[in-house]
Amino acid sequence: MRVLAGDIGGTKTAIATVDIDRDDCRVRRLVRYPSADYPGLEEIVAEFLAGEKTRPRAAGFGVAGPVREGVAKVTKLPWRLDVRTLSRRARIPRVALVNDFQAAAAGIHYLRSRQLATLVPGRGERGATVAILGAGTGLGQAGIVRRGGRAVVVASEGGHVDFGPRSAAEDGLVDFLRRRFGRATRDRILSGGGLALIYEYLKSTRAARENAAVAAAFRSEDHAAVISRFALARSDRLCRLALDMFVSIYGSEAGNIALQYRATGGVYVGGGIAPRVLPALKTERFRRAFGEKAPMEDLLAQIPVRAVIDWRLGLFGAAASVIE
Repeated sequence: MRVLAGDIGGTKTAIATVDIDRDDCRVRRLVRYPSADYPGLEEIVAEFLAGEKTRPRAAGFGVAGPVREGVAKVTKLPWRLDVRTLSRRARIPRVALVNDFQAAAAGIHYLRSRQLATLVPGRGERGATVAILGAGTGLGQAGIVRRGGRAVVVASEGGHVDFGPRSAAEDGLVDFLRRRFGRATRDRILSGGGLALIYEYLKSTRAARENAAVAAAFRSEDHAAVISRFALARSDRLCRLALDMFVSIYGSEAGNIALQYRATGGVYVGGGIAPRVLPALKTERFRRAFGEKAPMEDLLAQIPVRAVIDWRLGLFGAAASVIE
């Protein structure tokens, strides 16, 4: 079945034509658009469809925000999405709108081993609950439970819950964020903007001096990308400290979601950041933060954690939303 699929984020919106069935998903044509350059999704879809010879009869979209009765407000964009409006303006009879991490969870079924990287080894229980989380523009989360041999995705806005610090340094980070934003949430920290905020916090504590080359790069590049690049190259101490703290908090949150869903089938780390900082995630720092949660160490020691290195995961799941 050929469908139109979309992954709508606060920074980028990906639109694709996809051939999909119960077991296989193939992307035929894909374009990524800067979300903020468009007044809404309808304009992006119209631009994409202008390049298609035939119009798909069904479309599925994953959106970064809660979906209620076919209507969604994108969390970090001034867009309101409505399946009826999308259907009418795109002239596509069947349209589905789902939370972006509900789509990501549904897309896991279509992944192959080459699209995954092991962060924490383990032996997942066959047929058990699976969890997914992912940092990008924000932090998404979802679970997959089995009911009568069928996978059921449980959507979540758990990224917006309060952040629980585990150390004096993280206590200081919470104070830093609370003074600026009023709340310290997991989403605020585990995102591209969150990595930049961690850097600012550590700079304010004089954990290390700011490198002139880093400050110069900040003037023309995305701050999170700069911090990641210098940290992975081990060419700046402050960037390394920021990424180390980010990775530790990320590992801890992976452990949190494993416990919240009792995800003995495994945890998947999606989102746009994981592939970019993969060497930092494949470290003892991440593994230790994931597993050190007394008295649940034995349970967590059995749970595998895998990073999704194919960023198209959300598109796979968005396409799947119209064949179920």
